[in-house]
Amino acid sequence: MDNFNMNTRRDVTGIDEGMRAFFKQTYSFMGIAVLVSAITGFIVQNFFLTQVYQLLAGNVVGLIVLIGIQMLIITMIGRATFKNPARAFGLLMAFAVIEGLTLGLMLAIYTGASVMMAFVSAAAVFGGMALYGVFTKRDLTGLRSILFGLLIGLVVASIINIFFYNGFVSLLMSWVSVFVFSLYTAYDNQNLKIMYSQFAGQADTTGLAVNGALRLYLDFINIFFALLRIFGVVNGSRD
Repeated sequence: MDNFNMNTRRDVTGIDEGMRAFFKQTYSFMGIAVLVSAITGFIVQNFFLTQVYQLLAGNVVGLIVLIGIQMLIITMIGRATFKNPARAFGLLMAFAVIEGLTLGLMLAIYTGASVMMAFVSAAAVFGGMALYGVFTKRDLTGLRSILFGLLIGLVVASIINIFFYNGFVSLLMSWVSVFVFSLYTAYDNQNLKIMYSQFAGQADTTGLAVNGALRLYLDFINIFFALLRIFGVVNGSRD
């Protein structure tokens, strides 16, 4: 059975100058968000590690509240996409800062070798799947419901694992995360092409670029975090 609905139903490969500019803007926003998270992570690791650890790693309530704030910001970005692109961009930066808190903890836990291997691997996986999503002739829209179901399963499993931690389950979820967000990368890139084609000439696409940057940022950062946990098992943690 073709669960991924890969039959070619529409031409999704056409790219014009306007679309190139749109993707350049989208990836620029995403790159800035990744840089903001990296800077925040560095600051946390070197100056505020104890405070952030007490807020997140040592406090389940604090972690749940932080996740709630992230969900709220994502919702607010969605609402501001076309109404106020500048606000949407500011919210994206705020989201990147929050993700940087988690990154700071992970930088303190895992070795430099694990971090480098995870980053290079995540960039390679993300880049490959992004190119596939942009240039494939296959219609990936059938992936939407499947990926959403897998994502909900991951979220539920992650919450359960917070209260009843199991190392094997955590490692398994990391591999599943790499798989899910790799497919999301391809799906999101193709979906952004379709959305741009629908809105180009009808409205300013800056807000759409911010929204797309958020989606791609989430794809990349989740692949990176998952691979970091996997490589952390191989290389071990810091003493």
